[in-house]
Amino acid sequence: MRRWWIGFGLGLVLSPLSGQSGGEKWLGLETSVTGDFIKNLSGGLERGFAYIGMEELGLTLDLEAAGWWKGGEVFLHGLNSHGGLPSQDFIGDMQVASNIESGDYTGFYQYYLRQHLGRFSLLLGQHDLNSEFVGTEYGGTFINSSFGISPSIALNVPVSIYPMAALAFIATYEARNNTVLKLGVYDGDPGDPESNRYNLQPNIRREEGALIIGELEHTHRVNDLPESFRIGGYYHTNRFTDYRDTLQQAPGNYGMFGVTDLVLWSGFNHPHTYLGTFVQAGVAPASINQVDFYLGGGFHLNGVLPERYHDALGIGFAYAHMGNPYRALFPGLTAGELVLELTYKILVFDRYSIQPNLQYIRNPSARSDLGHALVSLIRFNVALEN
Repeated sequence: MRRWWIGFGLGLVLSPLSGQSGGEKWLGLETSVTGDFIKNLSGGLERGFAYIGMEELGLTLDLEAAGWWKGGEVFLHGLNSHGGLPSQDFIGDMQVASNIESGDYTGFYQYYLRQHLGRFSLLLGQHDLNSEFVGTEYGGTFINSSFGISPSIALNVPVSIYPMAALAFIATYEARNNTVLKLGVYDGDPGDPESNRYNLQPNIRREEGALIIGELEHTHRVNDLPESFRIGGYYHTNRFTDYRDTLQQAPGNYGMFGVTDLVLWSGFNHPHTYLGTFVQAGVAPASINQVDFYLGGGFHLNGVLPERYHDALGIGFAYAHMGNPYRALFPGLTAGELVLELTYKILVFDRYSIQPNLQYIRNPSARSDLGHALVSLIRFNVALEN
């Protein structure tokens, strides 16, 4: 908890370095400090309290604006996380109540070069898959990790997500009708902080395979608010245990996903007052996956209170269903884990926010021997950008 000031202090020190060339900004800096106070009120493994902290520092260098390289962009992203492991130690849930839980870790998270070529762009480097794929606009209000990356992916195959990103190559094509096609190839196993302490030693091995993911996205705007439809699939080339016969392995793993963000109404009494909704879904073969089906969704209500047009109220659910072959190996497992989340994000000044949060977790990790958990959480965030 004492290290919360690291990212904030670095941001203040480095902000003056942000530059412009001929009136065009070529160096951008972002720093963020996030903290979660989490208490398991009942159920789960046991009652308990923990603090989780995360500091981030991002640097974007526009090579074209700097006059060095047409269409080029470099991005560097470091982070420091610390604190407890509440989901692991006393909640017992598999979808992870806080999306910043990772233990003590300091290192580079992302570093890559992006090249724009007309309607095409190419990216090479270490990259967070969830920043380009499987994302949701109105699900970003929520704190449970399933509203970021679907557990039908994250719990089934090694994937390049927080806190360990992997090397990747991504090709993107933007069509004229607001349709975007993306294809990414990621290292098959990002590793862990113990073997790759600062995430600066990529270890690409043939036996780890590769994760190939594709997504088709269509976007448009309703009263200047985004709506989007995403559909995609992935294939991991490694070998995976067949839960129907654990002595056998399947050559590869795969699944499909879909995400929709919609605006239900907007501008009722102010341009920033609106109601958005989102739906996430994912499927994967039950024979080789722990989670064979996922469904999540919710509502994002902005400006619910008078004169509080940038505050956001959210209510959502996330359900991860356990595949029958996997359940057969572990008697006592229920059909799945259900999360209900209620949250309210309060904007203080321009870049400070406080977010009370309540989560009800039914059947943590789908275990019938664990009571349903009730988790309270308060998040604070300070974000600076130059």
